[in-house]
Amino acid sequence: MTHTPSNAAGVSPPRLLQLLARSGAPVADERLPCCGEMLGRLFGLSDTLALDSAIGFRTRQPGMDQGPAIERVIQELTNTRRALIRKIRSYGSEVEPTDSLEFEPYLNAWTTLQRRVVAASRQLRDKTRKVMKEYNQNLARLAELDSAFDHAMAGYTSQCFSHIPKVLEQRFQALAPAPKDLSELSDETGIAPEDWLHRYCEEAQNLLLAELDVRLEPVLGLLEACHNEVANSP
Repeated sequence: MTHTPSNAAGVSPPRLLQLLARSGAPVADERLPCCGEMLGRLFGLSDTLALDSAIGFRTRQPGMDQGPAIERVIQELTNTRRALIRKIRSYGSEVEPTDSLEFEPYLNAWTTLQRRVVAASRQLRDKTRKVMKEYNQNLARLAELDSAFDHAMAGYTSQCFSHIPKVLEQRFQALAPAPKDLSELSDETGIAPEDWLHRYCEEAQNLLLAELDVRLEPVLGLLEACHNEVANSP
């Protein structure tokens, strides 16, 4: 399911891939193709035409000082990320405990949080593009390029992230003790039966926190470009 870059060149796998590997997700050992080859596999004819159009994009709007707007997006990013982290850290507490623990309620709670992460990152990315298109020609073209890449890779991105719930289910089943073992854990060893569940929730939280960072990377890149453009403007 997942691929990790070769460490021979001193490149560490992203945190999300590291966590997936620790959770038992199969990781391919082969070296990743170069960026150009990877994009060639993902871009169809319509995507190539959209990319060509984005490269030649010229805005008709006069440039405007978007410094305050950029600062507002940065502040919104900070507040949104902080709120999402707080919500993710409470994952598992909203599930009503029952005698027979099932994975489905925990999966539903996790996918609800995942959808919030996706929606928030999408909204921030769209807002950043809007600000860029109203600033100057350079940022407007970059916003168009980002939109073209985003559209072309949407299916691939969705497919990759869709594997995480399957990894979580496997991890839940691997950690959960058999029903007959629950009484043995509490009576003979004094270990609380909930300890395995706490460990699962912690691992699930870490996976979603890593996914949050991955989904916000494009927004951070666009905002960095905005910052550099503003700093270099006369």
